[in-house]
Amino acid sequence: MQENSIVGGIWKGACRSARTVDNQSFKSMFQALIPVPMSVFELDGWSIDPTAVLEDVELIPGISLGDILAEELSADVSFGSLVVIRNQTSLPDLSRAVGVAVGEVLLSVIERGVFPLADEDHVLFVVGRAYHQAAQSPELAQLGLVPESFRAGLSAVLAQYWSLFSDGVDIFSHDLCPSILPIQVRDCAGSNSVGPSLAAMTDFETKPTFNQWTLRLEALVGRRREHYARPVLDGNVGIS
Repeated sequence: MQENSIVGGIWKGACRSARTVDNQSFKSMFQALIPVPMSVFELDGWSIDPTAVLEDVELIPGISLGDILAEELSADVSFGSLVVIRNQTSLPDLSRAVGVAVGEVLLSVIERGVFPLADEDHVLFVVGRAYHQAAQSPELAQLGLVPESFRAGLSAVLAQYWSLFSDGVDIFSHDLCPSILPIQVRDCAGSNSVGPSLAAMTDFETKPTFNQWTLRLEALVGRRREHYARPVLDGNVGIS
């Protein structure tokens, strides 16, 4: 399991605070999209794609990742923050790597259980599409984010989550046939509604914890949920 690899790497001395030359650029792009405090660590032999994990996830029963990093590496990992694990070498496509990390954070939002089970796919699609649209903002362009690469990374994570056979396909593209998507999100995929703006998702007076940021998303997406009339699904059958 991925969690075991992280703990094993820490205990073997293969994990350390990130020092790669592209690390600051990665952090700047990521923080412009998700304002939650973050720490980045290198792990020898890690996959080419980074992994975003919550600091409070218990990799060992009763012991959080943040506690392990503080104890073993003397790292200052703030409460409610995000931890990104990456390879020790420079990322070949920085924008795609940021897209992958953002996609994994969105999955963590869903796993928090803030949203009703029947709404989870809808919320994930709406927020994912909001980030897909935000990728072309001038602010992110100034940081060097390449929209196409970012979108490829984001789409890859969410396509895998939904078990879609869409390798290399932008699942938020207007040209995509909605039938390739899960039935739960086909209605909003075909709509022209605008999701929450990047400013709405990131504008805080002080850096929010992950839970505070998740509650902001819940408030933003919750206002839009009423615009979609979706039947409750029982298996593959819609029940009105």
